[in-house]
Amino acid sequence: MAHIARTIEIDRPPEEIFDYITDLDRLTEWATMVKETRDLGERPIKQGTTFSQTVKAAGSVDIDCDWQVKQLERPRHVHYEATAPGGGEMQMSQTVTLLDGGRSRVEIDLDYEVPGGILGQIADKLVFEGQNEKEADASLANLKRILEGGESDTPRQ
Repeated sequence: MAHIARTIEIDRPPEEIFDYITDLDRLTEWATMVKETRDLGERPIKQGTTFSQTVKAAGSVDIDCDWQVKQLERPRHVHYEATAPGGGEMQMSQTVTLLDGGRSRVEIDLDYEVPGGILGQIADKLVFEGQNEKEADASLANLKRILEGGESDTPRQ
């Protein structure tokens, strides 16, 4: 299983950040891999909430995923799990921690298994993993820019 971990500090309180990153209607504003979120249930999300998404992997491959919120500790931590056609699986955790001066640290951990067995794993190492890491960095940069008063400058596809 591939693993991507990224961290950024944002000059906003944890509650504001957590409410924004768990607002599924706003994911496309900052998460560069998310093309569409649909089948949304009640809001705000809670443990057990399910939804579907189309994500763009490696910058060009559309993947439809079915997600479920597995853990939710507002305003600190959320953990999602997803499945995709062909045997793909993902787990993502987002953790927000209060720092000095009202700032917060946002940590994102993503574990994923691409379909295709050993050939899928090789393709992931050669092509997808580096692009997915760049997307994670761009998404967190967008999040920081938006929440600290700017707008996203990453073009949507």
